[in-house]
Amino acid sequence: MKTVFVRGLIGAALASALVVHAQTVLPTCQGSDTSQWHACRGVLDDPEFSYAGDFMRGKFEGRGILEFTADKYQGDYYQGEFKNGMKHGFGIYFFANGEKYAGQYLFGKRHGKGTYSYPDGRAALSGQWVNNQFVGKPTGADTKSTSSNVNANGIDTEKKKTESIGLQRPVKQLDRTSDVQAYRPAPWRDAVAIVVGIANYQRLPTASFANKDAAQFRDHATRYLGIAPENIKTLTDSEAQRADILLALKYWLPSRVNAGKTDVFVYFSGHGVAQDMAKQHYLLPADANTDLLEDTAISQQHLFHQLSKVGAKSVTVFLDTCFSGTDRMGQVLAQYQRGVTIKSNANAMPAGVNVLTAGTPLQSAYGDVQLQQGVFSYFLFKGLAGEADANGDKHVSMGELADYVQARTYKYALGIRKVQEPQFAGDRQYMVVTK
Repeated sequence: MKTVFVRGLIGAALASALVVHAQTVLPTCQGSDTSQWHACRGVLDDPEFSYAGDFMRGKFEGRGILEFTADKYQGDYYQGEFKNGMKHGFGIYFFANGEKYAGQYLFGKRHGKGTYSYPDGRAALSGQWVNNQFVGKPTGADTKSTSSNVNANGIDTEKKKTESIGLQRPVKQLDRTSDVQAYRPAPWRDAVAIVVGIANYQRLPTASFANKDAAQFRDHATRYLGIAPENIKTLTDSEAQRADILLALKYWLPSRVNAGKTDVFVYFSGHGVAQDMAKQHYLLPADANTDLLEDTAISQQHLFHQLSKVGAKSVTVFLDTCFSGTDRMGQVLAQYQRGVTIKSNANAMPAGVNVLTAGTPLQSAYGDVQLQQGVFSYFLFKGLAGEADANGDKHVSMGELADYVQARTYKYALGIRKVQEPQFAGDRQYMVVTK
């Protein structure tokens, strides 16, 4: 694959976009290996499409313009926002026949407010879209025109062309989670999630990539776990202080749970420590003080107590943290040059709760520069995206997920001269991903 400057429509449109968004100017992408294009702006030419815009981790992400150049596509093009290689956010899709969609996208599909218009004078479909289908009423349409327009709900030409383009192209790189294309977005289910990721601590070393891990879990929670965005509470860095997390557990979560019906998911990426004498494990909020653990941290015991009180149908917890008192690069956590006590036995997990953790109590949960995220989280996300489906039934059980994450994390860690062995406790038959 080669990079060139694209002539014509896409080049002109990109120039316009760059003027409008000058406040977010990115450097020009360098080198011929597009998998290394990160936080830069570049132009890519492929036999079937041309893309000009922003790149993150080798994927289309930010703002860009995607023009289809192969004859079979007849010149459709899209300009707008991308995320992880897919249309995501606001954008406009222009069809070669003159039809146009302008509105919100969610992971490659029309989702949110948008308008689908026609060049022949038919009333536009304007309103709410869900999972690529129009669910609102056309604005200003009479009964006759509404009847004809509803047939357009099945329009999937755009989806077939662009839902996954950019997932495998332009990137041929590390085995990223988004390369799994057999698993399409799950339908919304009765589920909620609290997602915490803390990279930047007030008094402790950085937990490398933890905030990025949280952002990616949030996206996977919507796409693969089927959790509606409004049912996901995301707390990162300065918004993930002890009071913020406790408020989410005590008030926000119970307000979203239907007793006996709602599946609850909790994801935490950041530092953790263990207190020797009390044999207690603590998750460290952004404002934690390791000399005052009981007052500034959140004990694992308290976390599980709060989760058991909400009366959920199921509770699943993913912890990309360790309790060994080390950071994600294996260095001892220190505050004012004072080390953290690390000896402790694992706490027993409560009944009815599935818990998958990044390692044993005395192991570090590593972040990796090449992956640009936590090693455990990297394989957790791949597993949720479908790679953990060992029997090919389009579902992922907790047993399948745990086996996959344990094996892949351990093997990858060995490759970087580390030892990390994820641990699982809970119901192996519980279906965490269903299609």
